[in-house]
Amino acid sequence: MDTDQQARRYHPALVTLHWLVALLLFFVLPLGFLQKLVKDNVYDVVNFWHVNLGFTVFLLMLLRLSVRRRTQIPASAAGTPAWAARLGILNHRLFYVVLLVEPILGYLTTNAQGYPLVWFDLIPIWSPFGKTDAADAILAIHFYVAWVILALIVLHVCGALYHRIVRRDDTLSRMT
Repeated sequence: MDTDQQARRYHPALVTLHWLVALLLFFVLPLGFLQKLVKDNVYDVVNFWHVNLGFTVFLLMLLRLSVRRRTQIPASAAGTPAWAARLGILNHRLFYVVLLVEPILGYLTTNAQGYPLVWFDLIPIWSPFGKTDAADAILAIHFYVAWVILALIVLHVCGALYHRIVRRDDTLSRMT
């Protein structure tokens, strides 16, 4: 890839990680909300996938942050209004924060409920503490941060549609 083309697109690793995380969120978020509606064995299956895919999101976001710090990102499309560029930057930064914080909250919730995390029943993850009365409070924060993630996804999709339909610029091609 020549340098001119690199300046117009995100690094291929960032593109791959973006879409992997998006795909995982497509499953993790509904599974999290579904947990409140199911019981017993179904709950166990839903919880298993929610917890393990959520922890996978955390690991991928750490990798994504590492790649992001080592690569250049393309500038906003020519003619993008300053407000739209600032909103896009804010949205991306908030995504990084909440997509790192949310899995940590989930991990802490699991620990506080007295269940150590064993990633996909294969790799035990260190537990900072055992069962604690803080579990409900941590779970409540985890729940509300999920709604923040959903709001950011809606804002992100609206921004993509704005660039595609209203501005008709090449913004979407930078992440494909």
